[in-house]
Amino acid sequence: MAKARAVKLGNPNGAESLRRAGKGGVALRAAVSANAAAFAADLAPVIADIRAAGHASLRAIAAELTVGGIRTRRVGQWQVSNVKSLLNRLGGATD
Repeated sequence: MAKARAVKLGNPNGAESLRRAGKGGVALRAAVSANAAAFAADLAPVIADIRAAGHASLRAIAAELTVGGIRTRRVGQWQVSNVKSLLNRLGGATD
């Protein structure tokens, strides 16, 4: 283990060298945002069906998504905060 031998780890120039090389976080953030938007767009009809069935609260929507076997983008279980972010991305109102 290099760290145990007190070898300095990482890029000595840090984030500045990445910015100079044009590899800053702007492109990464844009890619992550585009992936999240695509995921939200795919779930829009599912959310519409859940709401049409009378499940209006964030907690109820999260429960329906979980019961339906639909996982979050990071393959987790749905929480109120995930649903709120999803609805905000879709432009829908949150409770």
